[in-house]
Amino acid sequence: MKIVCVCDYPINNLVMAPMKELEKYGAEVIMFKDEQMQSPKAITEVARTCEANGADSTPANPDLVAACVDADMVVVHVSPVNSEVLKNAKQLKYVAVLRSGIENVNEEMCKEKGIKILNAAGRNANAVADHTVGMMLAEARNIGRGHMGLMQGKWRKDFLNTFYIHDFRNCTVGIIGCGQIGQKVIQRLKGFECNIIVHDPFMPKEAVEAMGYKAVSLEELLEQSDFVSIHLRLSEKTEKFLGKEQIALMKQTAYIINTARAGLIDQEALFYALDEGDIGGAAIDVFHDEPLPADYPFLTLDNVTLTPHVAGTTVDAFTNSVEIIFEELDKLFKEGRI
Repeated sequence: MKIVCVCDYPINNLVMAPMKELEKYGAEVIMFKDEQMQSPKAITEVARTCEANGADSTPANPDLVAACVDADMVVVHVSPVNSEVLKNAKQLKYVAVLRSGIENVNEEMCKEKGIKILNAAGRNANAVADHTVGMMLAEARNIGRGHMGLMQGKWRKDFLNTFYIHDFRNCTVGIIGCGQIGQKVIQRLKGFECNIIVHDPFMPKEAVEAMGYKAVSLEELLEQSDFVSIHLRLSEKTEKFLGKEQIALMKQTAYIINTARAGLIDQEALFYALDEGDIGGAAIDVFHDEPLPADYPFLTLDNVTLTPHVAGTTVDAFTNSVEIIFEELDKLFKEGRI
């Protein structure tokens, strides 16, 4: 079996090195450096384009196409495994994606050709969960605004939320989405002694409660929560999951936290609610337009904390990706399924 490991800027040949251990099963493991994916900008642009328009929206590197011609398996991070790659890879049986999502792979064509797709689910769950709690603290306790004031020579003590800043132990946090990230956020928040309630639109209430969490309806969560943190995948069913009607149910002092996908929340409705003071604030890591344009409306607000889509970006997230896929492949080899 020939395994082509596609190395890019964050997952280089050193990070990818554990895959060489698969040679103990008689596999030939090739490290291919995708020269078109050697900068943060290139990685971000390809990932964003594939997420928005599919794998075939980005041309494949001709050298990658050539490298995969006789491959039985491709291990890839962000490089597109599109129709051009797939139609030339006559022997391909597996595509292992070092990400949670598989948007950079032409899934439909893989199904047609009987190619199995593996992914590194949960690779950055810890990173995103850490960042989510950090965003809650930053927005509610005015960490970013206080820092900026000091950098500008100001000793700022008055903020829009001055009269509703509470200890976390006196707050209710509503978690929308009880997957790996949602669960890890809950684990971290338990140390703050806050009240935690959960709603998952794809999981029965009984299943959520069996996990030890307090399950509520979406309406109850929005009405009761001081923080609403959303952790869903973006799909046709979840697009604008929080719209004008849902945001209107929230407390005037509540915060929305989004480290998942911008499309989960109606951005126009959110801006209006923040601008009018209908909710307390928001902490946002994901946007429709990245990088942000200079005239992005949220930049005019004093009740938001914004970060440049970095919630899942840690060194550990990249090494986790390789570990997760290696363990899965190692298991498949041991069981004789490859």
